[in-house]
Amino acid sequence: MKIYLKDLMNIADEKIYSVDIKSYPVEGNLFLRRLENVKGDIRFYYGPTDDLRINYSLAGDMICPCAFSLEDIAVPFELSDDDKVVSRQEEEGFFLENMIEIENAVLQIVLPEVPIKVEKKEKIEYSSGDGWSFVSEEDYKSSRKDEIDPRLQKLMEYKFEEED
Repeated sequence: MKIYLKDLMNIADEKIYSVDIKSYPVEGNLFLRRLENVKGDIRFYYGPTDDLRINYSLAGDMICPCAFSLEDIAVPFELSDDDKVVSRQEEEGFFLENMIEIENAVLQIVLPEVPIKVEKKEKIEYSSGDGWSFVSEEDYKSSRKDEIDPRLQKLMEYKFEEED
């Protein structure tokens, strides 16, 4: 479905677009692979100052790569907001050219909410080899917790002089 700016210029009250996306692949984004099961609606209307506004309520899943294993992880989202529609990218608000696909409009709404780092909830099996291994940060810190900093080791050898 396409949203045409010319159709929005002549609305008397509001125009509502229903969103039902099963799967929408995202190209060229390192942090988001696709959107799945997105449902909701996007509503366009004119505000009290006669500026075109957008109100949306969307829920679904962002499929993001795991930071360690690169496996797909579903990150649920629920977004709702009200914003001004702008016709230039330099302006602040929801950018809308002459025409936009409903999937691209949803992507434009969701992109600022995509997490930069996503990790699996399950225990990750780290690689190891002959005399080396990868460990999680928590395991590393717990193994080094009782170890004394080598820069302070000399202080441990210092003996206080007793006064008579």
